[in-house]
Amino acid sequence: MGSRGGTGVARYTRDLADCLHEIGVSTAFLDGRDENPGKLSFRELEKAYRLVRALRSQRHIIDRPDTQGHTAPSCVDLYRTAHVRYKTFGRLTSLRADTPPTLMHWTYPLPMVLQGCMNVVTIHDLVPILNPGLTGIDPGRFERLLRELVTRMDRIVTVSETVRQQIIDILDVAPERVVNLYQMVDIDITAVMASPRIVPPGSLIHIGRVESRKNIARLVAAYARSRSHRPLVLVGPDGDDRPDLSLPDGPGRLIRLPWSSRLQLLRGLAEAHALVFPSLAEGFGLPIIEAMALGTPVITSRGGATEEIAGGAARLVDPFDVDDIAGAISELDGVDKTCGVCGDLVRRGYVRAKFFSRQAYTARLAAFHARLTA
Repeated sequence: MGSRGGTGVARYTRDLADCLHEIGVSTAFLDGRDENPGKLSFRELEKAYRLVRALRSQRHIIDRPDTQGHTAPSCVDLYRTAHVRYKTFGRLTSLRADTPPTLMHWTYPLPMVLQGCMNVVTIHDLVPILNPGLTGIDPGRFERLLRELVTRMDRIVTVSETVRQQIIDILDVAPERVVNLYQMVDIDITAVMASPRIVPPGSLIHIGRVESRKNIARLVAAYARSRSHRPLVLVGPDGDDRPDLSLPDGPGRLIRLPWSSRLQLLRGLAEAHALVFPSLAEGFGLPIIEAMALGTPVITSRGGATEEIAGGAARLVDPFDVDDIAGAISELDGVDKTCGVCGDLVRRGYVRAKFFSRQAYTARLAAFHARLTA
């Protein structure tokens, strides 16, 4: 597994490791950080140093003490060097370990493979290939990397049937080699409601990076057109671009929260009137299920992974139609959260969220590992 961090992929990795532990599978995180990140004082010298490392086709994983004093697999400056090698030479980095694990699960497509064991990679989405204008990722290099990885990996894991079918069709992978395990949602309601409140109760909320991929400009325009008096709260970091967040004159108010702790974010979602998530492209759409698990109605995009994950428990809209998004906001805006269309969405949402529970995800994971080791 990759190293821990603060991204959505890091959360996926932690959840995966926790559930593997529950089914009796021991895990370790491969540490690929630079052991002396400030050692080189000149940026160009640091680049040259990394390029020299990238010339090596093979890297050696060794066990080193981690910050808690336990031994953990490590390979100095692995991840950035592997990217440099692939970008410069178009070659994967081959890893070897004195005692390789039974399975190496790469939780994001990386240009490397571990010798002497089974290799599995999680492909979360194909957005850079299908919608190259929505990300800052080079679509050509991303597709070349994926095509090479799917030939080198023993299995490919993904997070929705939508993405699974895209991998089969676009990357020409045999269906039996691609497994959809979905993602899980596991929320400690008591801890969530004990965290500080950062979102006004009864708000309309959007969670995710504030960028074009999330359809922010149309969302803001639709919110203004709906004439809602509820605040629209955008929670998440800035993306690669800067969508227009200006509101015309009207009753609305936009609140921008670039960062919050997970518990604070989930309390805001629990107390919101609705999640408005009209994304243009997703592999899964975690806020959809988080909202449902917390009893908050969901507005999300028709088609693709968002409709699949919503599973008939959300108000669907055409993400390219500002009037359609505005109409959905207006429809839910004046209704009590526990009554009418909102109450119906909440009830269906609770049922849908059970499919993505920790227990359900762990059962899928256990069945997958049983097949791998059979």
